[in-house]
Amino acid sequence: MRPTSPDVEAWGARFGIAGAILVALAVPASRWGWLLYLGSNLCWLVFAHRNSYPKLLRQSAVFTAATLLGILNAFWPGNPVQLTLQTLLS
Repeated sequence: MRPTSPDVEAWGARFGIAGAILVALAVPASRWGWLLYLGSNLCWLVFAHRNSYPKLLRQSAVFTAATLLGILNAFWPGNPVQLTLQTLLS
């Protein structure tokens, strides 16, 4: 059974809130908040697509890219992407 848009919207909010709290706690487990953000991002992408919200879809796509970078940095510090960006932006 395919979840309805209100279900996807609710889960997007839940995952986003939980991720924000976990990241803000700044504890060793905070890196797992990025995975909650990813769950939220995916829910919002589905919600925006199903309901024809192109601006929300674009915003969610950018947030998803930023979240993937956050996951990469949180779980693999010193990864090639992080090092390249640090070199380019310094």
